[in-house]
Amino acid sequence: MVALKLLVSSLYIVLLAGLSAASAAAQTPAGVPDAPAEPVRMDWDPRPSIRVGDLLRLDFRLKLQGDLRRFSADQSTDDGTFEFHRRRVGIEGELFDQRAEFQIERETRDGGSWRDVYLNVRVADAFEVRAGKFKIPFGLEETTGTTDLDFVDRTLGSDILAPARSVGIMAHGEIGRLFEYEAGGFRKDGENARLTEPAFLLPGEAPSDTGGVIAARIVGTPWGRGGGSRPRFGLAATSGSTREGLNSLRGRTVSGYPFFPRVNVNGRRVRVGLEGEWNPGPLGFRGEYIRDAEERLRQGLGDVDLSTLIGHAWYLSATWVLTGESKAGGIRPGNSLFAGGMGAVEIGTRLETLAFGSVADQGPAFRNPRADHLLGNADRVWTTGVNWYVNRWVKLQGNAIREALDDAERTPVPGRRVFWSGVLRMQLVI
Repeated sequence: MVALKLLVSSLYIVLLAGLSAASAAAQTPAGVPDAPAEPVRMDWDPRPSIRVGDLLRLDFRLKLQGDLRRFSADQSTDDGTFEFHRRRVGIEGELFDQRAEFQIERETRDGGSWRDVYLNVRVADAFEVRAGKFKIPFGLEETTGTTDLDFVDRTLGSDILAPARSVGIMAHGEIGRLFEYEAGGFRKDGENARLTEPAFLLPGEAPSDTGGVIAARIVGTPWGRGGGSRPRFGLAATSGSTREGLNSLRGRTVSGYPFFPRVNVNGRRVRVGLEGEWNPGPLGFRGEYIRDAEERLRQGLGDVDLSTLIGHAWYLSATWVLTGESKAGGIRPGNSLFAGGMGAVEIGTRLETLAFGSVADQGPAFRNPRADHLLGNADRVWTTGVNWYVNRWVKLQGNAIREALDDAERTPVPGRRVFWSGVLRMQLVI
């Protein structure tokens, strides 16, 4: 928290420096011939922005999302539940002809937290440095902003196995027009892997943390960029450690039910991810595979080592913009509602699986968190939906979701394996 406050203060100082430079550039000292002043203007396309020539661009951001959900196993209400899911405000911009970029974003709901708070400095196209709080470079869908998702929710694998945000520093850049790389070190293993059980401490012993995480990701475009319409393929990995106890990743259904509860872990946590994306014209195709391995050293009776916990997930998705707009780079309605058209309409479908189990697969399997051979479980999900881009700021989404779990004893309703849910999302992004 102290490091985050220090970074916010640093960004504030950088912003003041940029504003001071812009002010100085707009003035002509006495006795010096008039020089062209940097134009200061307010821009509203595509969002409220202050621009001072090439010295400063300052954008003001607002993200609002509300979800109406209905789950087939929830009998508490027939009308579903509504949640004002996101209320985020932020500032982002560039300084000194795009040499430095910054972003500050916070969730304003009760108990809301800082989201992205970072400073990025571009030394060259092949070498940039980012420091602050931002997403660990792992996962195509996890590193896609929530307002740009094809479906209301990310896949279970992206929400659970991918690490999400942490405080750290990262080098990244482009190598020619074929590769992009990201590599860095982070204080903790991301917000998706928060610790839940305190450390087991001896009298006078201080609690230890997870020891930090290193991560790397490389994405290649073998046939050139092509404005984002060419196929892209990526490989990513993270390596860190877990705190001893019930601190493993766990499996959750779309509704949040823990279909595979946490088990005792201790040792290394290693992730590997493969990803691919292709957006030809109005079509979009995406796929990922993620594997997580967590050691369970000295977690058995008599402090014996148990077999490694394995979590793995995959998904394949396809979308089609019926109104013909290009998918690459984000959908921008050609004819917005109330401006001579109906906006952009997109349909899509997605298949995914999230599963957990152990390396040991001999002999009886048990649900006990200290079992060597863990009884696995998996959630297989099919999502179909429609997106309506009313204009550049407003987006409406509707999804129907079918889930099927392997273990009938670990479901929201014991003995029942298949569940349906539906969600409608209203989104405003400025």
